[in-house]
Amino acid sequence: MTRDEIAARAQRMLWGAISTLQEVEDTLDCLVDLMPDSDEDMLEDRCPEDVMLAVEAAIQCAITDELRPMIAQLKQAAVVTAADLERHWRETKEQEVN
Repeated sequence: MTRDEIAARAQRMLWGAISTLQEVEDTLDCLVDLMPDSDEDMLEDRCPEDVMLAVEAAIQCAITDELRPMIAQLKQAAVVTAADLERHWRETKEQEVN
């Protein structure tokens, strides 16, 4: 197999991983939706947070900071073309000159 053939195969296979990650995102979103609202005193840091708030915060941070950006990056990798990469390279080189 050539490099291009291996890359094309990897791009096709990425869609399965992306689908799995989107299912994880949906599950985590569902978990957060099922959690009751936290007490205003905890949200305003007037008392210690409870386990529920800590778990909710961890899930929301993981979704926002890691999972969604990962899904977006993998989607981009799944559709990038040689022409896209060459165009980006040329634009970068032109900016270096200017």
